[in-house]
Amino acid sequence: MENWPLPSTHSERLKPLEVVGLSICLLVGASPSVFAQAGGQGVMEQVIVTATRREQPINEISRSVITLDQKELALELAKSSNIANALGARVPGFGAPSHIDQLRTQTLRGREPLYLIDGIPLAFNGGAGFLQGPLVKFDTGLVSRVEVLYGPTSLYGAGGTGGVIQFFTYQAPEDKAVEFNLRQSVTVYPGVSKVLGRDSLSWRTGARVAGDLGKVDYLASLSYDSQNGVFDGNSDLANPVYYGYADDTSYFVKLGFEPDEQQRIEFSYSLVDKEFEDRNFEVEITDDLFAIGVETDEDRRFTYVGPYQPVDEKSLYSLSYEHRDVLGNQLRLQYYGRKDEIIEPLVDFGFELFGVSNYQNVKTDKSDGIRAQLSREITDRLTVMFGSDYEQQTREADAFVYDLGNRDPEDRVINQPVGNGLFLYPFELKTLGLFVQFDYGFSNRLRLSGGLRREDAEFTIGPGLRLFDFAQITRQGGSGEDDGIAYNLGLTFDVNDSLTLFANYAEGFEIPSLSQVSNLVPPDEPLTSNRAIEPQIVDNFEFGLRGAMGAIRYTAAAYYSESEFGQNFLYDQQTGLGSYNRSPERNYGLEFTVDWQATEKLQIHSNFGIITAKFDPDGDGPGGYVHQSGLDVQPWKLTFAGDYQLNQALSFNFLALVIGDRDEALNDEIDVWEVRGYEVLDLGLDYKIGLGSFGVQITNVFDKAYLAPSSQSYSNNVFFAPRVAGAPGRALSLTLEFNI
Repeated sequence: MENWPLPSTHSERLKPLEVVGLSICLLVGASPSVFAQAGGQGVMEQVIVTATRREQPINEISRSVITLDQKELALELAKSSNIANALGARVPGFGAPSHIDQLRTQTLRGREPLYLIDGIPLAFNGGAGFLQGPLVKFDTGLVSRVEVLYGPTSLYGAGGTGGVIQFFTYQAPEDKAVEFNLRQSVTVYPGVSKVLGRDSLSWRTGARVAGDLGKVDYLASLSYDSQNGVFDGNSDLANPVYYGYADDTSYFVKLGFEPDEQQRIEFSYSLVDKEFEDRNFEVEITDDLFAIGVETDEDRRFTYVGPYQPVDEKSLYSLSYEHRDVLGNQLRLQYYGRKDEIIEPLVDFGFELFGVSNYQNVKTDKSDGIRAQLSREITDRLTVMFGSDYEQQTREADAFVYDLGNRDPEDRVINQPVGNGLFLYPFELKTLGLFVQFDYGFSNRLRLSGGLRREDAEFTIGPGLRLFDFAQITRQGGSGEDDGIAYNLGLTFDVNDSLTLFANYAEGFEIPSLSQVSNLVPPDEPLTSNRAIEPQIVDNFEFGLRGAMGAIRYTAAAYYSESEFGQNFLYDQQTGLGSYNRSPERNYGLEFTVDWQATEKLQIHSNFGIITAKFDPDGDGPGGYVHQSGLDVQPWKLTFAGDYQLNQALSFNFLALVIGDRDEALNDEIDVWEVRGYEVLDLGLDYKIGLGSFGVQITNVFDKAYLAPSSQSYSNNVFFAPRVAGAPGRALSLTLEFNI
């Protein structure tokens, strides 16, 4: 295997401040003609967002907001159906693309965001692990818009201390009885020997029908996503523990009924069924001392015989009602449910850990929730909204430990159950939130907003199997309850039609990961009296601006957040395992975005984000703070993208992504790895043909060999080497789409 061309010293790379300066020179200093074209001053567009649980102009929101439109999403989803990659490439403050379903190292400003699709929460408590990624629970091709609301908020339930990321699905077209959409895409790696072979060719087919029949509208879709081999920049097959060899079948239906102009009832249902193949690996050490999992020959194949064959099914459903005028109030109600049923596939890692070759988690997560809110314009200047959210989550978990070396003459492996839940504790969690929000305009330029939320939670944790000192010990469960009040207060001031200043203070309430924190409590101590189980209250301060100058739109924000009981990763260098530490935590950083309409045909966008995050693992006070793990905090990131419309039919696009180095956690002996940065360039074109379009996207144009931060976090630990995967090399994606 060739060496990974990754720099070992910071002197070989751009520093963050150099990147900021370069961005300013490219996007502001190099564009004096723009001001002349627009008469020297621009006016900000009135973008309407709904992430605040009501329609609101973006300039009235006292915190950072980022939106991704249908065109931006289409460009990114043409490269990969993994929408987390689109967020990593396009959203400042969000972790770099990991190219895997798991949101490993992908936080928002160093904290976990709350993910929603059409108002339905996507992640369960502690549900961002392997095969539990919240962004693989729906057909990403149905998403027409994404809104990112930064910072903790009192608007939604427990969680989301980093912010809220909401996905919105397509709506049926107005006044059109039937509309068909057909989409076919293929991805190949042109540098491999068998370009069209099963180890290179991946493809996706989707069909959607929608229409408006007057009082009734509908949308239904079916898609099939076959992900096969992924090749890295060395033309080697990337590790399929996380990459490829899985087929997704997605079903979606949405029905709307409007009995009159004031009311709407809507039902939606989504199901994603994933199928895996078993894979076999051995560990290989590269010249750069990276431990890589490499697929082995066919002679280590096995047949699993047992009651639990691999399953991965995720379903969502929602029934909502809206009345726009109930005695002058706007009423919104929503009932939703979700279910994840996961039986992990068997993987031969090629070595034993704790006396066994592997283990298999069997897990079912279910939840039901109700949202209710009432908003009213008291006067032309004052709007008040209040409501409640209730949710009940349950997790059923079992574990099966087995030895893949113990096979019968026909190479069959039979699992034997040894306990309940290995690292996945069964639990039940009930949360009730009551909130009130107000928005008051002192004048046409000055607005004040604020509110509070009362959150109550009750939980019961069942017994589970935990590995203490390399011994299998059953950890007893327990019950408890948490509560807290979170406040928020914000101010916006329109200096003029081209500049808005905003400031915000907000608190967030979060129940810790019940599975993770249970592992922190020794078996002889009760769960309910341990510090590890206490909730996290996050205090967040943000200051920023939104502005326009001629053809340029820009934003800038600075933020600081702190919490007394953070959930921070600690790496045990003796055992090679990690755990979580509940300790004081501080995050602060800067973010910038610039959009430039350079000419009538050329649009340029750039964003930059950098964060510093520290925690106090021993509670020693200011002198005891060290940098957080790279699992919790991402390195600095710069995105530079553009779109050139040559004519009405043909357009070109590009996206350059620069990820910085991060070695602070290594220097503080929190991590045993440093994040080594890289640069990636994607190019593409789109050509309109009659009723449809034809698109070409080339990702990683220079076929650069690199590891995403998620894989780098595994690379210095031989036990987890099978999970290290080289990032995708040069890939060619072709998309054909028709609208009828």
